[in-house]
Amino acid sequence: MAATNVATSEHTLNTSSANVMNGASDFSYGFSHTNGTNGTNAKPLPVVIAGGGCVGLFLAFLLAQSDIPNKVIVIESQQPDPTSTRAMAHQPPTYPILSKVQGLLPELVKTGSLSSGLCFRTSIQTGSKVIAGKTFDNSGEGMKGKGQLLLPQGKFQQVLMKRLAALDGKAEVRIGTSVSSFKPTASSVSIQITPEASSMQLGDESIDAAYLIDASGAHSIIRKDLDISLEGETLDAQLVATDLYFDFHAHGFYDANFIMDPENYGLIGRINHATDSHPALWRVSYGVPIGVSEEEIMRTLHEKLRVMMPNEGRSENGEIGYEVVRVAPYKAQQRLVPSLYHHDARICLVGDAAHLTNPYAGLGLASGMADASSLSEVLVRVLTSQATDGEKLLNAWSEARRKKFLDVVDKPSRMAYKRVKADVSTEEKIQELMSKDPLVGALKKGMPVQPPSLETKGEDLEGW
Repeated sequence: MAATNVATSEHTLNTSSANVMNGASDFSYGFSHTNGTNGTNAKPLPVVIAGGGCVGLFLAFLLAQSDIPNKVIVIESQQPDPTSTRAMAHQPPTYPILSKVQGLLPELVKTGSLSSGLCFRTSIQTGSKVIAGKTFDNSGEGMKGKGQLLLPQGKFQQVLMKRLAALDGKAEVRIGTSVSSFKPTASSVSIQITPEASSMQLGDESIDAAYLIDASGAHSIIRKDLDISLEGETLDAQLVATDLYFDFHAHGFYDANFIMDPENYGLIGRINHATDSHPALWRVSYGVPIGVSEEEIMRTLHEKLRVMMPNEGRSENGEIGYEVVRVAPYKAQQRLVPSLYHHDARICLVGDAAHLTNPYAGLGLASGMADASSLSEVLVRVLTSQATDGEKLLNAWSEARRKKFLDVVDKPSRMAYKRVKADVSTEEKIQELMSKDPLVGALKKGMPVQPPSLETKGEDLEGW
């Protein structure tokens, strides 16, 4: 079958010109050469992953430790920042996924910590009353029944990069570079790699790859260049993530506290334990109206924090008892791409490049890790020539991940956002919430709350 105009249309990122989906949609992938070669005896082409965050690095490790003959190359513009507190909480549904890498989960737990408990509570203005809570016994072997893993993204990345470096050349992480353009053909995708201005590397480089995996996050320029929309909506408030030092435990707070109030809702959660030099580092996240500027957010920051914090954030002697170290406003969104696999370009999208969700159910990074886990199974099947139909398998994976996001991520995340904005100012309203909200009701009764699996099993997909 002819490659028509896709093979001749180069895609330069940060432009709005070419839409690869308008190119050829009917050409042979050469799935008879499923290890991603340009010819029967050619050396297998690498798999290139754009984005070296947790999702991209985890996918890289899963592929590199597999039996595929292809090298894995991760393209990442920035060196991991071990002080970054982004994506700091990892939910128990990710534990089976992380356990696919031998010894990884215990190493992550050792690097970070486990949450000792969570609760839903009223705002300070209505008494800071615990509505329902649960503590976790984090002792003993295994991870069953244990709390969230608290480990910021920068330290998570460092653990994964150290493990990738030990894989004897099967994987390579190129820090200080980014994907600047790509040119798909019938059997590969030619990727232009450009060094960042701050990088010591000189000049662009072209890499022919079997597949390009976009794990470059919410602001992906690969997705934009493909003219792929993130369909959905921006919710009716901005969220402000504030990191600060303060002893919330001294005021009876759990490690994770969902504050329920129509106006002063939010999340107060521990990031790190206390050290010799500082109290524990905590995240105080709250909402502001959608139109509020960053300047206004900063101007009213301490006024808002005093409303959210016990004793207005003051110490016993009445002085300000907290220290703010980071403020990050961001939009709360529920969005999903029409497809996670784009065969005309030989590109798959994972993580925030493919979908966005608000943080109140804690499923954003978790769903991205599940994308990576399932895609690794599918690509291994394709690249080792075991798939009965590689094209059908990749399309089936895309549809399965979309369905999983809509059913298991989007719906609970919307419910979680709605839940924290509930009016629980009276005992009557609290009881009404208990009767209508199965999660809070079960937590109050001490019943186990088992969230549905985030995983997609490759063997269940058409084309496997």
